[in-house]
Amino acid sequence: MATQQGGPTDGDGRIDISGFKLVALTAMMLLSFSAAIGMAFNITAIVGSFTVSNTAAGLVATIEMTGVAAGSLLFSQIAPRFDPHRIYIAAIGSIIGLTLLTIWAPSIEFLYVLRGVNGFCAGAVIATVMSTAGRSTAPEATFGVINSAVGVMGMVLSIVLPQALKLGALDGLSSVDGLYVVYMLLAVAAIGFIRYVPVAPQMAGQAQSNTPAPPLPLMGWAALVGLGMIFFGHGTLVMFIVSVGTEQVGLSPEIVGLVFMFGSVFGIVAPLAAGYIGTHYKAVLPTAAIIVAMILLGILLSQATSPIAFYIAGPFFAMMPIAMMPIALGAIARIDTSGRLAGAHPAFVTLGAALAPLVGGAISSTGDYAANGWAVAVCGVIGGALLFTAIRAADNLRDGQGVATVPAAGG
Repeated sequence: MATQQGGPTDGDGRIDISGFKLVALTAMMLLSFSAAIGMAFNITAIVGSFTVSNTAAGLVATIEMTGVAAGSLLFSQIAPRFDPHRIYIAAIGSIIGLTLLTIWAPSIEFLYVLRGVNGFCAGAVIATVMSTAGRSTAPEATFGVINSAVGVMGMVLSIVLPQALKLGALDGLSSVDGLYVVYMLLAVAAIGFIRYVPVAPQMAGQAQSNTPAPPLPLMGWAALVGLGMIFFGHGTLVMFIVSVGTEQVGLSPEIVGLVFMFGSVFGIVAPLAAGYIGTHYKAVLPTAAIIVAMILLGILLSQATSPIAFYIAGPFFAMMPIAMMPIALGAIARIDTSGRLAGAHPAFVTLGAALAPLVGGAISSTGDYAANGWAVAVCGVIGGALLFTAIRAADNLRDGQGVATVPAAGG
């Protein structure tokens, strides 16, 4: 397939990603990553269809998300050296085939293998998308749109997937079949966007180059560890937010669901606002403000005993890391114009989020959920400290006081 160049680039190889090019790039990720976004529904369906425990079904989710982390970490480093279109064709084609096999899987053991490989392929797509987004002329705005679209996709799937679960009432079908039919159709739809996804000119030439890629800055890797730490700490509490609302505050599941719905709306608007802020202003102050807000809201939520405290803290706390991502990723993209660090971030975020339920459950079992709130605070401080050097370096680049640490691929 001929390379579809993304548009004009500036001196350091950045590319204009706007209009339909941005739509295509965003759609590529959402349509191939839908099974991970709907993971909570998957676990419920697996339990019912295979008559297994929550632990066994949860292991499917853990294996799949570990595959996502492995795929994104590997392809974040090699994606700039290949034509992204070829990566998308191979990965999405594999996702379609693996999802079809999932529908026919005779046992939970087959699911472990199929979903693990599927997660690896999805990670390849995500890393390639994020590497491309990291080379945008306005990375904060690009990441803002992508993160906002994830919130929209979550709301769409929350409407569609419950209906797909009802396919279990039809002869020869199970609830798992219904869900994965939806995921397969979405992956098929992604094929139509491949030719329109933007590609920086240097990416195509790099595929024929034997020149090794320049090393990535240590502060960039530290920043990714910091992001993973923030998501890990956040997850130790947010994974139990329903329990906080029902057990500690005494709310009904329906009311908690409404709080989540409001949080989803905030999760759509906040990344767009963060993308605008990150594009027009330095990153240190808004990043610090969001981390401090997350810590304070986490402590308030974990100790909430009244509905009003839960209403205030719950929805905003749930979406704080998502609100921060466009600014943090934009800063990381400014110190690494190759896009490799931006492409690697899903691995760190995914691993942090995957470990959070286990650790958060252990913390809450020793007392009440207040301990989880303090875990959020500790991880937020450590993660913010690890982010600081990269954020400050990106701000210096805005002032013309420094140069990008890693040149553009092929530059």
